[in-house]
This record gives sequence, structure tokens and C-alpha cells, in this order.
Amino acid sequence: MDREDGAQPRNFGRGFPRRNTEPDISTFFTNSTSLNKDEQISCIDREILRVEDSIVKLVLQRAFLKRRRNSFSPAVCLPPEVLALIFEFMCLPNGDGFNDDSHIPDGKRLVGGVNLGLSVGTGAVTPLFLGSICSKWRHVSRGASQLWCTVIVHMDNRHAGAQAALLGSWLKQSAHRRLRVKLVEDDTNDDDNDDDNWGIDVTPTAIIDILASHSQQWHTIDFFLPSTWKHSLSRIQHHLPLLSSATLRFSEGSPTMARVDAFTLAPQLQEVKLVGYSVADVHLPWQQLQRLDGEYFGLDECLDTLRLGTELRTCQFEQLYRGVQPFVARSVRHEYLESLELIMDTSHELNALFGAMTLPNLKELVLSLSDEEPMLNPIIPLIRRSACALQMVHLVGVTPPEEDLIEFLKEVPFLKVLILINPVTESGGKITQWLLDLMDPMSRTNVAIPSASGDVEMDQESSSHAPCLVPMLEKLEYQGAVGFTLHAFVQFLVHRWQIDVPNNTARQLGEPMRMKEGHVTRTTKGRFIDGTIAESTSNQTEPAASQLRSLILTTTKRMRFESADAKTIHGLIKDGMHLDFLDDPNAD
Repeated sequence: MDREDGAQPRNFGRGFPRRNTEPDISTFFTNSTSLNKDEQISCIDREILRVEDSIVKLVLQRAFLKRRRNSFSPAVCLPPEVLALIFEFMCLPNGDGFNDDSHIPDGKRLVGGVNLGLSVGTGAVTPLFLGSICSKWRHVSRGASQLWCTVIVHMDNRHAGAQAALLGSWLKQSAHRRLRVKLVEDDTNDDDNDDDNWGIDVTPTAIIDILASHSQQWHTIDFFLPSTWKHSLSRIQHHLPLLSSATLRFSEGSPTMARVDAFTLAPQLQEVKLVGYSVADVHLPWQQLQRLDGEYFGLDECLDTLRLGTELRTCQFEQLYRGVQPFVARSVRHEYLESLELIMDTSHELNALFGAMTLPNLKELVLSLSDEEPMLNPIIPLIRRSACALQMVHLVGVTPPEEDLIEFLKEVPFLKVLILINPVTESGGKITQWLLDLMDPMSRTNVAIPSASGDVEMDQESSSHAPCLVPMLEKLEYQGAVGFTLHAFVQFLVHRWQIDVPNNTARQLGEPMRMKEGHVTRTTKGRFIDGTIAESTSNQTEPAASQLRSLILTTTKRMRFESADAKTIHGLIKDGMHLDFLDDPNAD
């Protein structure tokens, strides 16, 4: 092969003829009788070196030509600022908050999503992966510090040193940005840790030592707390200027820290979640907390939380248990709590728990019970005693009887969101035409209430001059049994959608709407009396009803509307009303 400088290449293979076919070692020697064994081996070695040198040069030449060719690609010509924005999107995980993909099998994980146990979250690639593509991408990714401010560490006790080194390099690229860090405990079976080591905490400290050196950048953390980390965490106590949200978990695979006091002096800390810890085990700046979530809390700890966190706005308690028995409820009044969520296995002691609370500023209430006990009875006294204006109620459990539900809705006239979810759709009570009429602003007839004997009584509170139930309701989600006709249900939707919105303080009685061939028309000015329309002679006003903007209904059977009603439903959706009609997949 001729060289570009005109010089002839060195002939390492003197006596070795060139062939275009697969070489045969016997053809390399034209005068093999004149060469002894050692000389033949030396010639072969020289030929191998020459071939390898040519291969290296060809590989380098190919790489140069590929880079030259790729330089004409529009994607490569993008400015570094645009590439950084694209990388930021690629490093954005699915959903909100921390979400790791440890539960996803290795074969189904996103390529580039995990590097030695370090990830950003489900559906995102790591900046380390982006930097491995080419030198330009590596330069851009290392210069974009926003890519390195979130990290999820899947702990690997066997390779803790290598993980810590990689984590240190990762955090170094974050410059001085606020960090979001989650630690996932190593749950792999270690054959070396047999019964002889049971009860001994062998969790390495390499990871927490690296993180502690960057504690001044912590903004959001989700840590489990083994006992071996106590010394490392003691060094961060006065170095948490940016920490605003912390999740502290009980260590499951090793002995855990009995008491946690590393987060007492965190001036910006406002949101805390405790998993496995009680409020007595963790020292926190209670007077500044805005939100506290607790898992595996006792009923007494719920009340203790309200006493300690006088500025709390939101509390969420999951997997509540009965706690110390007998449960003696000491009353507590909290002036600022706006949202309360309780997830319980049983309603036992619920009356005592709610009976001890007075929450005048409560706006949102979420209650989930796994048993079939009634859940509305304890809530009504709480609302009356607190005189609160609930705007959102979310109940998960058996559907309450319709009479109880109506009595409850009378107590919440400012309700905007109502969610009733019955996991066992056909159990409990049901929603019938009675409730729809009471919630219909255009229905002003006396409502017949069936008595226990089957006789029909008249509810005077639902007379023509009574306002409808929950007039400000904007979203309704219901899963359970129903007992109304589909046509009446469509009429209810039309009446709750076609509201005189501009007059948001009072609405003149009259001009009710009726349905005709799938659209809404207005009648002459009047009101409904005994199912007919009578002329209105007064200018009586009542609180205005808001538009019902969203409705999700899940029943045991698919809802099949008549053609005219289906056309009306389509028109409502076209006008902007969100409607979903689902059938329960778990129903028989």
C-alpha cells in the first residue's frame, strides 16, 4: 500500500507474498528451508505487529471519517444551550416526586436509566449515559448542572465504595444547585450474612458520608436510617440551610436509629413524612412545619401531631392502628389545619378520634376504611362543632345509606369536590333519583321520601323555596350502585351544566331549562310546582348553583343511553363538560 508522503512502507514481511484470499501460514515462507524455527517465529511476530498497526490506523481513520460525516447532521449542529434543554427533558422522570424503577425487571428497564445503582427515576436516562455517547454530548452534559441535581441511589452493600465514588463525581457536577436525593435500601440476600450476624448493622457508611459533605445543598431527601449512620448524620445538624422536605424511613434490613435529632435545626423544613417512626422518636422543628405525613401511627399520635405542629396545614395518616389501649382522647383545637387524610383498617375508635378534634379551618377531608362500618356518623359532629366550610370530601369504603348521605351533604353547602368510592360496587347504599332531585337546581317539586313502611312522605325541606344540595359542586366522582333512570340522570347533568354563571351571588328564580331533542331550551319565566311550570310573580333570590364541570361514574354495568340522551351527552362534552362513564372491572 502506497503512503501519502510517497515513501514506501517498511517491508516487515519480506518473503511473505500478499494474497486476497484467506492466508495459509505455509505460504508465508518462500524459502522456509533457509530459516530455522526461531527465525520463522520472529517473522510471524513482525507480520502480526504490522497487521495490528494497520488495523489501528484504519479504525482511527474510520472514526475520523464518521465524525466528519456526522458533523453535517442537523442534530449535531445544535447549539449547546439547545442540547442542554433536550438533555433536561430526557432526564425528566415520569410522574411527580421520587419514583424509582427497582420493581421493574432488568430486561424491561430503559437503556441508560441506571448506572451502578444511580438513577434519576422511572422513564429517564442518566446524565452519565448521555455523556457516554460522544465527546460533545459529554461536554454539554457536564456543563449542565441542572441534570445532576436529582439522584436515586439503589444501595448495593457489596459495591458501596464504587457507588460512593460515582456519587461523589455526580454531586460534583451539580455545582451548588439544590439537591433531591433518595436512598433505596439494599434488599438483596447476602449469603455472607448468616444467622451469626443477625442483629448487627453492617450497612456501609460510604454513601452517607459523601452525601453529608453536600448537606448544605439538600432540598428534598428520602432516607432510611440504619444505626451505623448516626455519627455521619450528627455532623449535618447545623448544615441544612435549604432542606424543605424530608422523608425518614425505618430501616427494614438492619437495626435502625432509635432516635433521630439530626433535623432539629433546619430553618426551611416545612414538609416531613415519617414511615415507621413515631412523633416521640424524631426531633423536628414542629413550630414551622406545614405538612406532616405519618405511616403506622397510633390514634393517640395523630392528636399529638396536631398539638405539636401548631402551624400545620396538611396532615395525612396512613395505616392507622389503635395504639395504646385504652385510648383516652384529649381534645385538641387546631386553628390552621386545612386538609386531613385518614387511611384506617377499621372505624373502631373513629368516633373518639374525631370527637377530640375541633378544626375550624378544615377545607379537605379524605377518609378511607376497609371495613363495612358507616363512616359519616363521626364526621357530622366534627363539622358542626368546628363550623368549618368543607370544599372537598373524598370517602373510600362502603357506600353510606342515601338518607345519611343527604344529611351529610346538608352540612357542607360550600362543597366543590365530592368523591365517593366503594371498592365493592354493589354493597352498601345507592344513589337514586331522590338525591339527584335534591342536587338539581331546576327541580323545585316536593320530594317524596319513602318511609320504612313503604308509605310516601313529603320532605318539606325540599320544597319549592329550598336551595339545592351542594350548590357549589364542580366535580363529582362516584363508584357504587345506582337507582335512577338514565334519562333523568341526563336531565340532571344538563341542569347542573346550564347555569347562569355571571350572577355568582344570587340567581333569580325562573327561566328553568328543559330538554328537547338533545339540546337545551328555555321556557317562559316560571318555576316548577308539582311537576308543572307556573309563572313566577316574585323576584325571590337564592344562592347560585355552580356548574358541575366534571363527573366520573363507575357502575357494575355499562351505561347505554337512548339516542337522544346520547346526543345530549355528546353536546355537553363538546361544550367542555368532562364526563366519564365506566363499568367496574371487578364486578361479577
